[in-house]
Amino acid sequence: MGITETLVDINDEALISPGLATSWEVSGDQKTWTFHLRDGVKFHDGTPFTAKAMKKSLEDSLKKSKTFSSVPIKDIKASDVLTLEIVLDKPLPSLPAWMAKGESAALSESSIDEGDISTPISTGPFKFSSLSPNEKFVAIKNTDYWGKIPSVEEVVYHVVPEAVTRSLMLKGGDVQIAQILSPNIVEEYRNDNTYTVNTKPISRVRLLSYNCESGPFADTAVRQAMNYAINRQDLVDYVLEGVGEPATSLFPPTFYWGNKDIQPYSYNPEKAKSILLSSGWTDSDNDGVLDKNGEKLSLTLVTYPERAELPPMAEIIQDQLKKIGVEVEVKSVDTDTSENLRFSGDFDMYLGGRSLMNAPDPDWIMMADYHSSGTFNRGYGPYKWKNEKMDSLLEEARTLADNDARKKLYDQAQQIINDEAPVSVLSYYVNEDVTSNKIKGYRMHPTEFAFHLEDVSLS
Repeated sequence: MGITETLVDINDEALISPGLATSWEVSGDQKTWTFHLRDGVKFHDGTPFTAKAMKKSLEDSLKKSKTFSSVPIKDIKASDVLTLEIVLDKPLPSLPAWMAKGESAALSESSIDEGDISTPISTGPFKFSSLSPNEKFVAIKNTDYWGKIPSVEEVVYHVVPEAVTRSLMLKGGDVQIAQILSPNIVEEYRNDNTYTVNTKPISRVRLLSYNCESGPFADTAVRQAMNYAINRQDLVDYVLEGVGEPATSLFPPTFYWGNKDIQPYSYNPEKAKSILLSSGWTDSDNDGVLDKNGEKLSLTLVTYPERAELPPMAEIIQDQLKKIGVEVEVKSVDTDTSENLRFSGDFDMYLGGRSLMNAPDPDWIMMADYHSSGTFNRGYGPYKWKNEKMDSLLEEARTLADNDARKKLYDQAQQIINDEAPVSVLSYYVNEDVTSNKIKGYRMHPTEFAFHLEDVSLS
């Protein structure tokens, strides 16, 4: 028996979260972390999982992955067979959260060929069988897994960007699990007892990121005007059919890290017009589009269809901004093309979904997207935006061990995001997956990176 599953992204077993490290401690100077690794674990090729192997795997990842570029790792040591030490240049209390990211996955030495991963040989409940890039990934049961042995022999992950196609594959019996379906598609399954609709709020937010390097969005006032011009409730009601809720702070208020005191932008197009007028934008030729110094307020909004709700959201935003005299061209292109446009700065607004907890600590997302080292690199927050107060808050927050003290700093950081408006937070995600009723034990994951299919059975 096997399971086939539609999936946009996959992740292997990481160092901390699945239990490859049974415990850890940090020295008094907060710079030396000691991880005690699980005994009796084997890689898929039969070689033992040891501190030496983990050291080599991490060092290889550090060379290639930009994920760890802001982590001040000075040295990695294998103290003994099952003891790994990570020495930092400066304190980083959130290090275990970083070590839970996929880039810290334990890979055997035989996985690496001249610095590249030839075949992913790890330690998880399923092991690599075959890969067709951008099409599917096949994994088979690992009978030597240290934890719960899967009940299914094989799992096939299909990479299917279009939600409609994922749904058709489910109906045709080609897959038994279809992930991240849009609300209008899910509605078809609600009264069909041959399927199960699974619903879960996740740690992801939809947002508009602004190109703050030059042009209209270099002006804070213009960005604030956009926030007043967008009716977030309409996006939830008409695109998401009421699934989810409008966003307020970057992190949802239901999260520990969410700033519950932020006053969100109201929908107030008249105020948006007033702000733009005060910034010098008028309709001098009465063509319905604002202009300033001979330049039309004509903008490009880039998004992608892999998240099915984004293109229709872009069209609603286009219509809402038209009402205040802003002309918007929507470019809905595949993810790779959209990212190329984004990272080259060839856009004004970028509409996307951003995961907040790929590492279970706010340090990751805040440094990647809102510290200037990220906004001037390849972050997914504002493009080339810098706020010195923000940089200072984030640098201090990552050195503190007291979470309550850190939260106060992150609350201030979220207030800056609200006030300066380098992004517009739009809505929080509620994912809806549909499974065949033959599937038992499927659990949605709040970060979408671990589905624990070893717990799933197929009747």
